[in-house]
Amino acid sequence: MKKRRITPTKGAKKSNSGNKIWGIVLIVVFFGITAGYYVLFKGNTDASDGEYFYIKSTDNYTQVLENLTYHHIIKNMESFNLVATQLDLPTKFKAGKYKLEAGMSNIELVRKIRNGGWETTVAKLKSEMTREQVINYLADNTEATKEELMDAMNGDWMAENGFTNENKWCIFLPDHYHLNWASPADKTINRFVEEYNKYWTVKRKAQAQEQGLTSKEATILASIVDGEAIYADEMPIIAGLYLNRVRTGIPLGADPTIWFVIGKGERHRLRYADLKVPHPYNTYLNRGLPPGPIFCPDKRAIEAAINPKSHNYYYMCAKPDGSLRHAFANGLDEHNRNAAAYRKSLDKQGVVR
Repeated sequence: MKKRRITPTKGAKKSNSGNKIWGIVLIVVFFGITAGYYVLFKGNTDASDGEYFYIKSTDNYTQVLENLTYHHIIKNMESFNLVATQLDLPTKFKAGKYKLEAGMSNIELVRKIRNGGWETTVAKLKSEMTREQVINYLADNTEATKEELMDAMNGDWMAENGFTNENKWCIFLPDHYHLNWASPADKTINRFVEEYNKYWTVKRKAQAQEQGLTSKEATILASIVDGEAIYADEMPIIAGLYLNRVRTGIPLGADPTIWFVIGKGERHRLRYADLKVPHPYNTYLNRGLPPGPIFCPDKRAIEAAINPKSHNYYYMCAKPDGSLRHAFANGLDEHNRNAAAYRKSLDKQGVVR
């Protein structure tokens, strides 16, 4: 019996061919989806949680890519750049300080930088910070260098706001300031000028004027009051005492200004020779207020300067009991007795310098 040979029909050939094509399409789609997932969503950073990436205000996109590579933030730069280009990052990235997370994907990092999801820098200026300390602090917490900040301190804002080379330091008032790390020096300084002008409201300026002071003079006086007072409740008394001396033409004789002149270092006691050092800030030799603040004054001291306590005190010195409070006096004889008691207490403690 002969076996019958069955040959496939033309329709069957087409069916097999179609299945192969669909199979190829599915494979291509599968690999396309896999590749797309890898490029878009798979973790592509070597960063650990809490690590930061910085973009300066002067950086271009090429520098951004170079820094991502140099600091080993990105594992695969080609895939990152592909996503970044598609989402217009080269023209839309925002400068700032960016907090990274472990395993961030390309699209997560691109969106964060493009949308300006930078971390706010909280600049905390404290009372009694010196000029050098303020500049160093800002240089450590913004992109600006110390040299750039010092140059910016001599900008047009001085003349525009009526500042001199000395009283320009009044702009730094202790507080918390929220900044973008990527703030160039001039922008950073202008921010403090703006905050200073906001603080000095019409009401505060009027209060200062009642004491015969400008806002800048009140800030200078406050820096001395802050340097003298340990306790806030003494600030209005001390401010009133200094104003009494200014109004009668008596030199302030403020020890904090002498420490400003000679530098405190490890010393704990002033000498008579220190009081004779010729200097614009020596308030034992010069009448009136010094030309600028000796450091950042506490805002409570500013309020005391424009709302001083009215009294007849002209002299003060530290009490000998170690309380760090002051003995106030109307006349020189009483003051000399108070001063002698204080010096005796220092001698007894062995404080010689």
